[in-house]
Amino acid sequence: MTLGSFKMSDQSWLKLELQSDGVMLITMQNAPVNAFDPNSLGELKALFVKLAGDGATKAVVLASNLKVFSAGLNLKEAQHYDLAAQTAIIDGFHKTFLEIFAFPKPFIVAVEGAAIAGGFFPVICSDYRIAGPRATFGLAEVRVGVGMPAGLMEIIRSMLSPNDLRRILQNGAAIQVDAAIQAGIVDELVQAGNVLDQALKVARDYAQIPPKAYATVKYQNRQHTIEALKAEIEKSAASKPVPWFTEETKSAMAKMIG
Repeated sequence: MTLGSFKMSDQSWLKLELQSDGVMLITMQNAPVNAFDPNSLGELKALFVKLAGDGATKAVVLASNLKVFSAGLNLKEAQHYDLAAQTAIIDGFHKTFLEIFAFPKPFIVAVEGAAIAGGFFPVICSDYRIAGPRATFGLAEVRVGVGMPAGLMEIIRSMLSPNDLRRILQNGAAIQVDAAIQAGIVDELVQAGNVLDQALKVARDYAQIPPKAYATVKYQNRQHTIEALKAEIEKSAASKPVPWFTEETKSAMAKMIG
């Protein structure tokens, strides 16, 4: 597939459509819940690297064609992860969401379903978040028996108040869209079925902003967190792997799966 100035192979779970106004629409379609694993995270990271350098792409919208925006980690697979797999998924989360958080162009999300755990991070990394009335948001890590990866903690600390983070992170239950608006997770609530159209409209407006100025002020706003996340990635690469899972994790994941 040729998009703007670069070529990439089709990824069955990522549908790309470059609009005539320079807005790139990315639709996730990895049924049933747009779950992430190290491979899919690597593909998402590579896509954002390429879009950052693509002159035809002025802004990006991320959406889902499923009932769920993204449920994050594939728990059915993850409950069997050994140390090497645990290390790979943490590395994938850190590097992918660093790339998305530091993405220099406008990045808008359209959320009509659940954005949970790892699936919450494309939302919180974005520049503007539009949701429908059935959208839900959460950081469920504690309920599946794991802590928050240190690099991802840097992102959510920078985007949520300590009090909102206390409620969302320490409880692990999903919150409804009204609470997400109050917490600053969602910028705009629209009627069901209108979320993507509004996201594209907002992206078209963002695409008119001078791109160098936009990249500059976005980096100025996020610089401290970007540098902290880079440092965490470097620290992990230079250190002996440490288990993410504990003796609680497998049974907690099995309970969550049901």
